[in-house]
Amino acid sequence: MRKRQAHLASRDRPLYGLTVAELEIDAMSKQDFDTITSVLDRWWGGPAGQRADPPFFYELGAGALVARQDGQIAGFLLGFVAPLDPPIGYIHLVGIHPDQRRRAVGKRLYERFIDNCHAQGITQLKAISPVGDEGALRFHVALGFEAQEVSDYAGPGRARVVYTRSTR
Repeated sequence: MRKRQAHLASRDRPLYGLTVAELEIDAMSKQDFDTITSVLDRWWGGPAGQRADPPFFYELGAGALVARQDGQIAGFLLGFVAPLDPPIGYIHLVGIHPDQRRRAVGKRLYERFIDNCHAQGITQLKAISPVGDEGALRFHVALGFEAQEVSDYAGPGRARVVYTRSTR
């Protein structure tokens, strides 16, 4: 019983002095996008800013989300609805401020994106990660995604792990 109570209490632990429940998630603005591209290399500890390609904000950005804690960006999700038949919700890029990791920010961003897709009638979701990214694998599986390694997914000799799940 104590483990269960401790687990429940940890879900509401403070982030910047506020609880997870007080995390604000909104549509990403141009100012948010500019801030994210300026800090992403620091957040990821290396060149990553180029992965936040402008089309994922300008042309596909209706699904882009930003999480704020006390007015500061705690994380973001660049996602969009891919115009396939049937359409799918695709999560392209997620970044969490280093001080906010392992505090449910990514989970909350995914949940909001999933809810938004479901409200639009989208029934399937997809994301990818490099093979060997055990953190991404654990995260996606914990959120109900199925994982499949696909050889040559990103070109010859460039396998990726493809994550899929339904919106409900």
